[in-house]
Amino acid sequence: MDEATRRDIDKITWRTLREAGEIQPPVRIEAVLNYLNLYRDYFDLQNPGFLDNAKHKLLVHGRKLATILRKIKLKAVLLNDERRIIIDRSLPEIKRDHPSFHEVSHRIIPWHRPYFSYGDTAQTLDPDWHEVLEAEANYGASAMMFCGHVFTSETHDAPPEWATVQALSKRYGKSMSTTLRRFVQFGPDLPMAMLVSTPSWMPKPQDQITRSRHLVISKRFAAEFSSVTPAELVDNVNSHAVRRKGGPVADFTCCLANDNGELQEFRGETFFNTHYLQTLFVIQREVEAKSIIVPRKVKQFLGR
Repeated sequence: MDEATRRDIDKITWRTLREAGEIQPPVRIEAVLNYLNLYRDYFDLQNPGFLDNAKHKLLVHGRKLATILRKIKLKAVLLNDERRIIIDRSLPEIKRDHPSFHEVSHRIIPWHRPYFSYGDTAQTLDPDWHEVLEAEANYGASAMMFCGHVFTSETHDAPPEWATVQALSKRYGKSMSTTLRRFVQFGPDLPMAMLVSTPSWMPKPQDQITRSRHLVISKRFAAEFSSVTPAELVDNVNSHAVRRKGGPVADFTCCLANDNGELQEFRGETFFNTHYLQTLFVIQREVEAKSIIVPRKVKQFLGR
């Protein structure tokens, strides 16, 4: 996705939030759905009657929609002609917002509309289009969930540490994983990385090739530490993580080589959510060189 597309989506999502009256966190999906005159229902992929039976029998390119949903593991679907968003009932409540905002993004991004006309999801499921459309909808969902520039402004000078992410998660009413991802991408202008990995004491899931599940990096990390691999980060986490049932399992420092071959010190903070390890890597050289000025609003919700 290029910068021009990102700017366009930022404008579209902020306009939607403003017109829906949701310009401060936490953004309520119900208010956005009400403004757009959309309804939200839930389905169960294990129930043959999901999507009101009619949708179960609907053929898309000669294949049942139910079969397609299982194959690509959709957690939500937009029925544009019915003004309905259908969410996978198996999702925990805290994880239902993201797919909801994701489908809202499909609805409000103008160039997505042709692919959702009359409830026809065929083109959105075409491999040539699916990846692009999904990336744009994910970007739009994150922008709405975190109030666009409001999150960026509040976190620009916030302490780059796990405690800040926890406070932001509560303030914005979003999961730790979703908040951590947004913090790394739109928080302080520092080399940072978010690693989600399977701990060494648990079997690796079949859908993972390695123990690294997700890696999200900041712009500065991408520009200055492009040679650092997920495997290198996983090794650092596994060498420090302590086996526990859940909660904080590691707080350590490690050295990573930048693109000039210079070793730089990073702090790693790891949290175990009983399924995966989530680690925030933040460069320490830059943190020590800067004086952190915490905005008054950030101090309030951090309790500092």
